[in-house]
Amino acid sequence: MDCINNHSCLGEPLSSTPDQSQSETPIATTMGRDVIVRDKSEFSLLLDLPPGIQCKIFTYLRAHDISQLTRANSYINNTLKNDASMAKAWHRRFASSHQALIKTIVTAKDKDKLQKWLKRFTKDESLVKSVMDRHESIYFPALFFFTLTKLMSECKTFKLETKATLPVNSRNYPSSLSPDGQHVMREIDDKTLKIYGQKGDGSWKEEATISHEDRVNSATFSIDSRYIVTTSGYKKTAKIYGKQDDGSWAEKATIFYDYSIVSVSFSSDSRHLVTHSDDYKVKIHSQKDDGSWAEKATISDDDNILSTTLSADGRYLVTAGLDGRAKIYGKQDDGSWIEKAIIYHDKHVYLATFSADDRSVVTISRDQKMKIHGLEANGSWEEKATISPIKDVNSATISADNRHLVISGKDARAIIYGKKDDGSWEEKVIISHKYWVYPPTLSPDSRCVITRGRDQKVKIYGQKDNGSWEEKATITHGNYVISTTLSVDGRHVLTASDDKKVKIYGQQTDGSWEEKATMSYNSEILSATFSDDGHVLTIHRDKTAKIIELRMDG
Repeated sequence: MDCINNHSCLGEPLSSTPDQSQSETPIATTMGRDVIVRDKSEFSLLLDLPPGIQCKIFTYLRAHDISQLTRANSYINNTLKNDASMAKAWHRRFASSHQALIKTIVTAKDKDKLQKWLKRFTKDESLVKSVMDRHESIYFPALFFFTLTKLMSECKTFKLETKATLPVNSRNYPSSLSPDGQHVMREIDDKTLKIYGQKGDGSWKEEATISHEDRVNSATFSIDSRYIVTTSGYKKTAKIYGKQDDGSWAEKATIFYDYSIVSVSFSSDSRHLVTHSDDYKVKIHSQKDDGSWAEKATISDDDNILSTTLSADGRYLVTAGLDGRAKIYGKQDDGSWIEKAIIYHDKHVYLATFSADDRSVVTISRDQKMKIHGLEANGSWEEKATISPIKDVNSATISADNRHLVISGKDARAIIYGKKDDGSWEEKVIISHKYWVYPPTLSPDSRCVITRGRDQKVKIYGQKDNGSWEEKATITHGNYVISTTLSVDGRHVLTASDDKKVKIYGQQTDGSWEEKATMSYNSEILSATFSDDGHVLTIHRDKTAKIIELRMDG
């Protein structure tokens, strides 16, 4: 029975149980081991239930539990495969915002592109067909990405193929690859950017030119890759460009300030944009149903706003200020924004950020205290914990499951805290580097932490089934590590270094991390990033940008 195709798991008519006759005990081979499959009568409590009810039960199980079930019984194994329960359990580990991102990535591509994407990592035509045959299922994004992740994890090494080399002005290098890997934004000169799009044959074609009257300070793609925001410092403007249905790009809005723009950021659903300027004003622009953009709110503060962060769902905004206060603003049903809470510290707040599920806010102050506030059912925000003293902390990140907190600082340490059942937080493990540690990266499933230090090392820590943490791998470069980037599935890490090398490490099916590719260049690397569809963009000192495609080796 295929629960994905007929949606029996969603309450539609259920088919009867399969034939229970079984004359012998077969042996199945799963994940390299022989499994004795017992007679179905020994599992009657589960197997006597209609398949649709079984499917519903499987939705309450973790991926680990489902994996164990597949080894217990051949009929269960077959049912789970048809239902794609492993794929759905894997998908449930992510926050809703990350699930939405996966859906956006998959639905943005047509069937032909998705099929080619899978074929880069497998020669099994029947597997590709079985996945693509479910293209119309509501579970297809989960099934596609789960299958792709598994295939990539099974690759011992990656073959790297340079698809394009583009000239850039590397002095400022705001050049970037869109999240969907289909567009490149590159700087032509101080005032001009060009957008290139990938054609069906893999070549790249110029699609648009964006010009400012003064130097372009930043350029950022939205998460869905359909919008770009650029900023120009001297003229104090930000421009939003959007991709039209015919593939062209058009200016959607221009945002004006009296002072220089400090930061711009899109919400995870790409429908909201937050800008923050030196005059302590924050502006929120939102996309209307007709595709145009309009200003929805201006938030002003008499004291210096050091940072602003928009929640993943675009409904909350938190600011951090010199007056020792962090303020949370909420979007009302009529579209207006009002102040919802004030978080007080004794000295200025230099960091305030949301958890991935938008239900927690963490703030850090020069008073050497870190506070965690949570969203209550009635819409209020209440203090949940205060961690002190802390010193020289430069980042704090709450995991997507709201159970872990990671801080890093100039004392050469990153610390992972775990949330206890009573709501308090306890120190779980200290990750040590020789010199200070940059903001760590957390995997979207909350089970992996990646730290980058000034000691030319990147460390990967993973959580074990008993809740403890252990070091899984150390990536070493011959010089300063410029950046670390985690893939969308959380199973691959990209590191770039001043030693002119880019390395890709991947998590194997047994949980270990192994080097899968190394790219060496003659020119210094200024930046290296993953796209969501398995491409890498590198920017070099020799004023070139390279687009590299990953595929299975052999």
